[in-house]
Amino acid sequence: MRLSTRSRYGLRAMKCIALAGGEPLTSEEIAGREDVSKKYLDGILGALRGAGLIESHRGQGGGYTLSRAPGQISANEVVEVLEGGTALVPCLDDPAQCSRSPGCATREVWKAVSVAIGEVLLGVTIEDLASKEKEKGPALTD
Repeated sequence: MRLSTRSRYGLRAMKCIALAGGEPLTSEEIAGREDVSKKYLDGILGALRGAGLIESHRGQGGGYTLSRAPGQISANEVVEVLEGGTALVPCLDDPAQCSRSPGCATREVWKAVSVAIGEVLLGVTIEDLASKEKEKGPALTD
């Protein structure tokens, strides 16, 4: 099981915006600081803006800022937006997707794992990620 690059890059972008301390960052600046393709990042930023997690500001000095304080945005919110949820298998969101759902023993395992992942992601904020980078310095690789 792996998260897509959308979630990984999305969390990195959110952390980068948080580190700017409220100053707007352009997608070019974020892409450069995080070593991410600007074209790919633009799609991610569009999804995050559409979900209300970031705001865009036009004109000179414009760019992206967080829509709330970084301590009020969980990693779970970002992953939910970019992955379409944290359920590991489709039947967790919609039991009708599988005729075996009502009596499926493995479905309970996937549910427990999905809940655990969600709890961990809920316990991490964008502020936490920014603080870790301030402590450790920027990562050299993904």
